[in-house]
Amino acid sequence: MGEQTRFFSDETRREMEKIPEQMLILRLQPDRIYCEAVTDRLLDFLQVGRESVEAFFAGEEDVREACGWMHPDDRKRIDHLLAGMKNFTDQKYVYRVRLRRTKDTDYRWYPAVIFGRDLGKQGILVYCSLADADTSGERRREKSSAEKMRKLLVNKVLETTQDCIFWKDTDRRFVGVNRAFLEFYGFPSDEVLIGKTDEEMGWHRDPEPFRRDEERVLRGESTLLVHGKCRIRGEERDILATKAPIYDGDAIIGLVGSFIDVTEDYNQRKQIERLGDELKDALQAEKKTNENLNMFMSRMSHEMRTPMNAVIGLSSLGMKAKDVDEAVDCLHKINMSGQYLLGIINDVLDIGKIDSGKFRLSEKQTRLADINTAADTIIRPIADRKRVRLAYDFSGVQLPEVICDRMRVQQILINLMNNAVKFTDEGGTVRVEVSDQAAGEKVKLKIVVSDNGCGMSPDFLKKIFQPFIQENRDPAKYGSGTGLGLSISKTLAEQMGGGITVSSEEGVGSVFTVTLMLGLPKEGPEEKYGGAKEGPGALSGDGRGGPDFSALKGKRILLAEDNEINREIALRMMSRAGIQTDCAGNGREAVEMAEKSSPGSYAAVILDLMMPTMGGYEAAEKIRSSDREDLRKIPIIAMSADIFEESVNRAISCGMNSFITKPLDADKLFATLLETINPA
Repeated sequence: MGEQTRFFSDETRREMEKIPEQMLILRLQPDRIYCEAVTDRLLDFLQVGRESVEAFFAGEEDVREACGWMHPDDRKRIDHLLAGMKNFTDQKYVYRVRLRRTKDTDYRWYPAVIFGRDLGKQGILVYCSLADADTSGERRREKSSAEKMRKLLVNKVLETTQDCIFWKDTDRRFVGVNRAFLEFYGFPSDEVLIGKTDEEMGWHRDPEPFRRDEERVLRGESTLLVHGKCRIRGEERDILATKAPIYDGDAIIGLVGSFIDVTEDYNQRKQIERLGDELKDALQAEKKTNENLNMFMSRMSHEMRTPMNAVIGLSSLGMKAKDVDEAVDCLHKINMSGQYLLGIINDVLDIGKIDSGKFRLSEKQTRLADINTAADTIIRPIADRKRVRLAYDFSGVQLPEVICDRMRVQQILINLMNNAVKFTDEGGTVRVEVSDQAAGEKVKLKIVVSDNGCGMSPDFLKKIFQPFIQENRDPAKYGSGTGLGLSISKTLAEQMGGGITVSSEEGVGSVFTVTLMLGLPKEGPEEKYGGAKEGPGALSGDGRGGPDFSALKGKRILLAEDNEINREIALRMMSRAGIQTDCAGNGREAVEMAEKSSPGSYAAVILDLMMPTMGGYEAAEKIRSSDREDLRKIPIIAMSADIFEESVNRAISCGMNSFITKPLDADKLFATLLETINPA
């Protein structure tokens, strides 16, 4: 033990140690505990040396671990009590501790009286004495061996049972609890609750039923397994409690109770009941679900064939075209139809976003002429086959360009025009009117699509925008659909700050009015649209004056793609931009090529996620764990037809910087390369 400055002089301490009491005196300092004095009588009782006791309270861990005269749990309780003595020096504690003398085989409980005196800067003196501790003949004998056995048995049961047991006086205040009770609530001792009621402890959200229950017990009743809820360390638990009165002769002097925690049982029972209800609902809905699925697949087949018809028809015309401009125009329209088809596929795969309205708009400066041309390209072949006339009026358009998500606006227009043509008989007319109006820093775009077709009933108009809803019409005459188009269009319009309204009369026709709040372009051409047109006419424009990607010329890229056609498409795209591309057939080859390359030779790596031998995820992790610093930092771009958010997040977590989707769009590919290679 290290040197210490004692509070008492050596002479005073020696005299104190002769006091015929089982006592020790401690002095508490902020950083340690000093044992000022230990009486000889206490040492004789414990049958230990003075150095052992002093070292124990000085906090020497090896001594504490070897200590056998105090129960390990009580060592922690004593430390906790002493740590809080500064705030309670004016109180006297009667504390129970378990001690074991050398000649004893088991620990025994002994009462200890503890009180303190604040010395200011010199610390706190704590006086601890054992009461009635002498069991070597001075301990009071029990009246009879039967009574002694009964008390021992009761104590043993109270301390070892897993049920929480407590007893109270006639004022419903706690008199005592067992060890299981303390452990359940996390109390170091019963001092925090002795003399208090349940209400004062704040255990119950609604204490009234518990109070009435205990008052009945104090009148002579008993309760068995009464359910209640109790807050334990901030968590509400389910308990079953049993209580009975305590008699002294004929008089009730208190009550005794016990309870068990049944939270898990109750939760399991509720879960089973809930699962049963869910199973019943699932079984009842199973037939309806299957019917809806079959109907959806049938309708989706038709919905996807609409743009596919344009792709096949235009490709046939393009292959037979003798004029280069005519062939290029067909290819441009095929591209727009393919983009629309991809949009339908994405909407179906990402149906959760359709239901929640959580769309990510990709807004940029767009020519309205390109949107209308794309819509006319897809719808005109359908209208021509039905001999339905398309008429356009753009006289109300003041701004030829706006800031918007071109694909989404185009999707709305195509959906409405397709429906109008579908439900208009031969010789009828579908009219599209477009106008705009300044609205502060926005432009309010208004699109009206009207027809003189079969119209709709008032009852159907009430639910027209619900998903998968279609009015019963002759499919041989009017065809079928997914029932998604109008629902998606309305969601998109609302996402763009607008909406869709409809008016219709059976046998007369329908009018759909779309309003969109779009951004104003920073600068744009001054020309305006012409007046009414019978066809696309003045709408045409190739829109091929794209952004500048010249900074990518001469860059060298490592591409990993197992599909030969997809690899060829990517190679041709990058070759036209002046990008040098080295190809790998799988992730393992890409890793080997990257490791063998000279530092800095590759500007970026593009990895397809799904490849044989090694996919893009694992390849990215191996590149990022390379010994070469340039490979640990090289831009890596994920490439996949899987557009789900989980795949994007996984790619980023594997060390990739960006994500591009298939089918590849050249502008998006080059923009991603520029952004990733030269981040702002």
